[in-house]
Amino acid sequence: MKKDGGIDIAFSLQLNSRVESLVGGKIEELLTSRLQAAGIELHKTKNGKSTEYQFLKSYDSIQDMQNAASLELADTEVTTEDKWLYTRYDAVVQPKLNAYSEEIIDGLGTLSVPKSLVRMLMQNLALDFKLTLPYDLYGPNNAAEQDGNTLTWHITMADSEPLRLVVYVPDIRNIAIAGGTVILLLALAVTLFIRKRKSRTRHQ
Repeated sequence: MKKDGGIDIAFSLQLNSRVESLVGGKIEELLTSRLQAAGIELHKTKNGKSTEYQFLKSYDSIQDMQNAASLELADTEVTTEDKWLYTRYDAVVQPKLNAYSEEIIDGLGTLSVPKSLVRMLMQNLALDFKLTLPYDLYGPNNAAEQDGNTLTWHITMADSEPLRLVVYVPDIRNIAIAGGTVILLLALAVTLFIRKRKSRTRHQ
């Protein structure tokens, strides 16, 4: 999430050579078909013996992200509570990766490796989802790790527990108005104080 309220969604999946040889092609096919519908390009890179799949999508706001075409990777529910100085967002994200593991297995067709072994490898496949905010705007959450302003969730294909997060986004305009009002009141108080002192000095 950026200072202007925009948000970047980054995804990274790394497969070792064994998993890539078994299911890499099907994973790439599924991701590409889902992402193209949302106008997102999938990037595939080799990193030693591993293969990494990445994509990045930017949205102007959380509302724009909700209204955009679904990636069908997760079900997202966001409730909004508007306050004068900030907006509170309660987000619940339910990954749908388990359904993809079965779709990948079913799409492999005639495979020389038992499907039970492929299913076991898929269930142990883990993803890291990271969210970095420009400031410490976090509320209650169930992230596995927090490093400064970055939260990290560890997700497996078998996960049923949703990601939960509360974010407080400040209203810069109203904060500026409130700050300007405080400064104005302080300036007025100082002016009155100086006038009172001058008035006392004259009477002496």
